[in-house]
Amino acid sequence: MEIFNIDDLVEDMDGKFSLSIILAKRARELGFYLSAKKNMERTSIVPPLTENYGDDPLEIAMQELHEGKLKFTRIKDNILK
Repeated sequence: MEIFNIDDLVEDMDGKFSLSIILAKRARELGFYLSAKKNMERTSIVPPLTENYGDDPLEIAMQELHEGKLKFTRIKDNILK
């Protein structure tokens, strides 16, 4: 996996806080997905959007954001979805 510079990832976001929230939410989803896949359970979570991914959900989320496959919308001030 590549190691991404945080400053490069922040350029597309509102700031470091927004970046950390987005990455944490997506990493949590990916963690549930990878756990369900490992236990051969069904899940309705979106699988990794990258072709080559490892075992670390945070690295997968960072790669998705770097490739532009992860987007966010601001619903209200200080709330991200």
